Amino acid sequence: MTAPSIISSGLLHVVAVVVLCLCLLLAAVVVFSKLLIARRQAATRTRLAPLRPDLLEVAAGEDADGAARARLIAHQDHRGELDRALVSVLTKVRGAPAEALVEVLRGRDAVGRTVRATRSMSSVHRARAFRTLGLLRDADLVPDLLRGLHDRSPEVRLVAARAIGAVGPPAGERAARAVLRAVRTQHAQPGVAAGTATEALVRLGVVSQPAVREGITDDDSGVRLVAATVAGRGLFSACAAQLADLARSDPDQLVRIAATQALGELGRPADGPVLTALTGAVEPVAVRRAAATALGRLGTEDAAVTLAGLRGDADRGLAGVAATALGESAPGQAALDRVAADPAGSAPAVRAARATLEVLRLRSGKVDQ
Repeated sequence: MTAPSIISSGLLHVVAVVVLCLCLLLAAVVVFSKLLIARRQAATRTRLAPLRPDLLEVAAGEDADGAARARLIAHQDHRGELDRALVSVLTKVRGAPAEALVEVLRGRDAVGRTVRATRSMSSVHRARAFRTLGLLRDADLVPDLLRGLHDRSPEVRLVAARAIGAVGPPAGERAARAVLRAVRTQHAQPGVAAGTATEALVRLGVVSQPAVREGITDDDSGVRLVAATVAGRGLFSACAAQLADLARSDPDQLVRIAATQALGELGRPADGPVLTALTGAVEPVAVRRAAATALGRLGTEDAAVTLAGLRGDADRGLAGVAATALGESAPGQAALDRVAADPAGSAPAVRAARATLEVLRLRSGKVDQ
């Protein structure tokens, strides 16, 4: 005998009907929301249509007499539609037109309203405000942007870091140090993402070098990782000795890899011995491969000799990296040519060298006829 069903078929039908009604209601809400948004956007375009010529004139840098700017400043807009349009255009222009748009925003007191919005209860409004302040590229607003790095919302902190990077070198050393410190995890709150902090510091340029030199010795591995990466991308050769120490002995393997890559980006022949040592068999695989790539960037005779020796390594991934790195410099290509033409060489080595040379020829568009 089968056990009696606890749930009656009538109840199942009722549940199915309720679920169907909820799905239809949700679909109706989505459609209604889209229609409402489309209607609001159309109304906004209609209201801003008379101002469009002035807006385009300012954005194109053709408002020589300032008449268009004056009309935009004088326009009464309680909905904030013109301010949002000005900010939207500001993301697409640079130079004198951008300065003119900022002048309009200041004349409309939009900057003051934006600063006040950074203290909004809504994290969305705060993030939007910090993004706008960054677009203004005004060093006087950096203190407000720095406050954003301590916001309770991780997303807002991320936007604030990007905004500081948008300001560029005028943001100064203090801002660079603040961005680097923001990478740390504090009070169980995640820090600013390493990639975001790196991009911001790179955009700050040479003013971030003092902060980077301090960050290389920081107790936090995330800070060291960002500092090493920025030192390489910023070509901070003054950090070479510190980078070599990180590459050799940092307890965090990711930091070692970043420091090794940075040494390759600096391209100093004097760092060749350090990178050669890092290709040793006792080193972690990822560090060895990063060192091989870095040696290829040096492009020296000694680097080519080391890379040629790695082509027969038991780690086939490292051997491939070494072969590719050899092809990125004239001495390396010469070494590959010698191996490919060596009648006494081992068959696998000769095949690997010839295959690498063929790939390099294909990449350069040099195909034998």
